[in-house]
Amino acid sequence: MAGISHRESREMVVAIERMFDLVADVERYPEFVPLLRDAKVIRHHASGYETDQTLALGPLSHRFRTRTELDRPRSIVVTSTDSSFRRFDLRWSFTPTAADCCRIDFALDCEVRSLWLRPVGDVLMTQMALTMVNAFVTRAHRVTGDRDRLNG
Repeated sequence: MAGISHRESREMVVAIERMFDLVADVERYPEFVPLLRDAKVIRHHASGYETDQTLALGPLSHRFRTRTELDRPRSIVVTSTDSSFRRFDLRWSFTPTAADCCRIDFALDCEVRSLWLRPVGDVLMTQMALTMVNAFVTRAHRVTGDRDRLNG
């Protein structure tokens, strides 16, 4: 099956709750996530929210809607039934590893529906996947002041 699939894990000297909160704060993503031009929560529900997001790379952009389910502080699952995707499943999981340390696991599986839009969508989604974890590592270090305490 065609599409994008990316998995990545990191251990960090950041409390699990703090890392969860950073990832859950979607409206701040345009400040530090490469390619994300806009993210607006449009509706809250009991266990999360729905968001309109826009990815952009140069003149290429793609706007889509996602649904986020929050299980604080263990996991964040982002899905989309947007017509532009055949599938979209983004998962973050957080596991404590020691006092004020956590392991973050990131997984993205998606496929753009339209054959015509697939090359653009694949470029945008691949670049997002490859830069997402690093963006959050950098953000966590910036907001916690622990820039040099990355374990790997």
